[in-house]
Amino acid sequence: MSILAPSRAPSVSVLDFGIIAPGRDGASVLRDSLELADAAERLGYNTFWVAEHHEAHFAWGAPAIVMAALGQRTTRIRIGSAAVLLPLYNPLQVAETFRTLAALYPSRIYLGVCAGVPEDAIALAALSDSDFCAQPDSFAQKLPALEAFLHGRFEAGHRFAFGATPQHAMAPALWVMGSSERAARRAGANRAHFAYSLFHRGSAQEPSVARAFREACSARGDGFEGRVQIAATCICAETEIAAQAQRKRVEHWLQNDLKVVISGTKQQCHEQIVDLVDRFDADDVTLFHLWHEQAPRLAALGAIADAFKLNTYAPARDNNHAP
Repeated sequence: MSILAPSRAPSVSVLDFGIIAPGRDGASVLRDSLELADAAERLGYNTFWVAEHHEAHFAWGAPAIVMAALGQRTTRIRIGSAAVLLPLYNPLQVAETFRTLAALYPSRIYLGVCAGVPEDAIALAALSDSDFCAQPDSFAQKLPALEAFLHGRFEAGHRFAFGATPQHAMAPALWVMGSSERAARRAGANRAHFAYSLFHRGSAQEPSVARAFREACSARGDGFEGRVQIAATCICAETEIAAQAQRKRVEHWLQNDLKVVISGTKQQCHEQIVDLVDRFDADDVTLFHLWHEQAPRLAALGAIADAFKLNTYAPARDNNHAP
């Protein structure tokens, strides 16, 4: 069995999509997500990430509003967006929204952004501004603008020299979430931490991607020490047979949209996570539990928390160098 010494232990977090699985309804899925966040905080998880999707089979489309509700009912756990579809939005608007959240819940808000947009042309047209199609790589322009508004990267006397409103709030840590070396290098170049998705269909799951991010951070020469997070899907069950059965169901349902990265018993999942952390030299790991019934999902949360002794080795909080 792989052993991870406490001094090398990564922070462990939870990702929730709010998927309305067949036979479920949106209201109950949303209630389950709120309950899941309560459990994650109680068990010692570092961050509860909520996704942004705009299809009908998701329980929300506005992660910032869900984050506000989560902040109200929790006290310690960090809350993050995974991820705001930045090409669709004005960077100043995003900065103001998340600085407001940071003012309400100091040192607990993470702003995760990505370059993705809806594949559905109707949804894309409804969500985006009129010149979107003329700017196919708008993420490349909007990311540095967002970072500037968050941290006041303007000359003295500029209207936003102290950042976006509310200026009294500490800016939330900025994360770029992606599955490519291009996204990794862009994150490092813009003083953002990098979350590497291992489960999206386009992910090559290559350690070179994480190394590219570190290289981009070093190339800046300003001392920014970005963190690498790996995001993985997980099926943790009491027995290997139960995990295999769930994996078969999930893979049939996902139709290759997402990859199952980790599966097995508590011990097997722990070993696989440890191996991934070592392989990618990761600081953080976020798990998306592929159970759509609440009881096994809560059980999986508890099992992973126990395997990593999360309540025993809870990392110290540092909003700018997010653990």
